[in-house]
Amino acid sequence: MIENLLESFHHEDFDALSGDIKHSLEAHRIWLLDIVKALITRQPLTDKQFVACDAHHHCHFGRWLTKTFEDDLFKQGSFLKIEQYHKRLHDAARKIILQQNQHQDINVADLDNFIQMQKELFDMIIVLFEFSVLNKQQFDPTTRLINRRSAASILASENNKMQRSKDYYCSIAMADIDHFKNINDTWGHDVGDLLLAHTAALFTHTIRRHDTVSRYGGEEFLFIFPETTLEQTAPMIDRIREKLAQSSFIHQGNVHQVTASFGVTQLCRTSDTKVSIKRADIALYAAKANGRNMTMSLDNRALVEKISYQHLNNDTADIMRQHCRPVILNAD
Repeated sequence: MIENLLESFHHEDFDALSGDIKHSLEAHRIWLLDIVKALITRQPLTDKQFVACDAHHHCHFGRWLTKTFEDDLFKQGSFLKIEQYHKRLHDAARKIILQQNQHQDINVADLDNFIQMQKELFDMIIVLFEFSVLNKQQFDPTTRLINRRSAASILASENNKMQRSKDYYCSIAMADIDHFKNINDTWGHDVGDLLLAHTAALFTHTIRRHDTVSRYGGEEFLFIFPETTLEQTAPMIDRIREKLAQSSFIHQGNVHQVTASFGVTQLCRTSDTKVSIKRADIALYAAKANGRNMTMSLDNRALVEKISYQHLNNDTADIMRQHCRPVILNAD
């Protein structure tokens, strides 16, 4: 239930979400303590968050939900369910508070219902909080892309699919921003971060819905293309390269352009994903060596012998580099 809703979340929302939930839980803890103290001391409670017919709108958590619901994205699934439980909790609280305010004995069944509603609501909020924290840890904060660890999990899954089916293919690509160190040195790390974010956003909006792009480290990005052959992937990547080269962003009146070099290969059934990443990396640096802002592909089928990751050395890497081929788009 929670997962279905949060599939719609943009990942930059997870950080704010977890913080908001923590503050709301603390506010509700204080709200609950005020009720307990009032019941023990037999003191009345008159604030709207305790006695109003719409009391659930007046507490901290309720105000946050109201603000959240300004975006129609969240008027669904688990958030609506949490809002229902939140209202029921306040209704249950108001019932025993009114009994207290009117100097009546507290109905035990009403008190039990209040305690149960409090537990059910808090359990749901904790699940939402844990899920938001988990997702926050899967993303790189600068680019808002999934990080290297998350990409490794996707690659492992794709590799397993290839092992189960001879007709399943998956291709990958490594990208590295050209002259990134010079950009940082000349314009500063703030511009470098903006460049990374600009590049990541373009990558995200250019790939297909079921493809993946991650920040692999520094100024490197890893693309994963499920159910796609090398022959299909290479031209897609080169179109992405062209779009990036044609793009720009403005910072403090200065127009900044960015290019990147790309290396494309495919996952291999006879080796682990580390070998495939190494091949993509070799193709990438072949693109760098050939002038940058270009795409090179390395087809593992072109290699004469199988090379294990453990025995990958300078000689075998040289063999791979000799089999790198430039990707050139057709004029049409």
